[in-house]
Amino acid sequence: MIISPSVQIVRMVTYCYRNLCEGLDPIAQQRNTVTAPMQDIEHLSTNRLSVVVPVFNEENAVSGCIERLLTQSEIDEILIVDNNSTDGTASIIQEFAEKYDKVRYVFEARQGVVHARNAGFDASTGNIIGRIDADTRVQPGWADAVKSFFQRSTAHSAVAGLTYLFESPFARIHRYALDRQVKQGKFDCERQVLAVAGANMAIRKSAWLSVREQVSDRPDIHEDIDLSLCLREEGMTIGQIADMRAETSGRRGETPPLEYLKYNQASESVLHLHNIMNWRLKLTIWGDSMLHALVWPVYRLYNFEQERLEFRRLFGMSKGRIMPVHQ
Repeated sequence: MIISPSVQIVRMVTYCYRNLCEGLDPIAQQRNTVTAPMQDIEHLSTNRLSVVVPVFNEENAVSGCIERLLTQSEIDEILIVDNNSTDGTASIIQEFAEKYDKVRYVFEARQGVVHARNAGFDASTGNIIGRIDADTRVQPGWADAVKSFFQRSTAHSAVAGLTYLFESPFARIHRYALDRQVKQGKFDCERQVLAVAGANMAIRKSAWLSVREQVSDRPDIHEDIDLSLCLREEGMTIGQIADMRAETSGRRGETPPLEYLKYNQASESVLHLHNIMNWRLKLTIWGDSMLHALVWPVYRLYNFEQERLEFRRLFGMSKGRIMPVHQ
């Protein structure tokens, strides 16, 4: 089935269900605030990879995220951007920063993942910027794949990786679907996609600087889709490679359906912002919300620690993950 470019953009927005359907993934005390002006690209180090991780109250996930990044020698700099965390996130980051020179603690006071992302991107010193979420686990070879891609490909300004799920009752099915596509040769060469997902992406610093004034800082839209559309409007393209592998948590599936509707409202908002909303896109977004409602009971039953279904969980409280967008 041929999927239109606009539909592909919307289908990059969510992390669990569209991945399942599409088979690919195409964000105060003793705090050292880092405020870095945008840098002239000529002064940036050649082939230097900075990885930016925006975080808010991620004390349960941030350690694992940083530890995975530290195993990859090709990463030159790790910027963890604390966006006003009220739990133990800040102290965890600072402990890593004191122990490892390549880890930098960045504080962003303006609330919202877009502000945290921008602060990290602006403060980065590499000519390549990787971007993942706190609940992303990069796989072996991730950084090497990013650097190799930008070395050999001069056509693309950004790249999306291949993203698997963990902490999900559908993780095995999703992995099987992705691996099958890889075996079928669908990822044997670089292919062009229309959007990146903040959980697993990289961008040239020069491309970021070229759209820095165009990207929106609205907190009610998906900032990764907005960035992708800004790149597209400037005539830049995005590639996708299979070797840039990562896992991302499926805990978004715990989000109650009514709350998830608000999450998907950010999809409509960003498409309206770029004047590309139409009835087909609206149906796609509604379809995603309905699919979420159908599989949500399975997530309610799922014990993420034991990785099994438990019917007693159906009657417990359900919170879901903190939304990366807000009205």
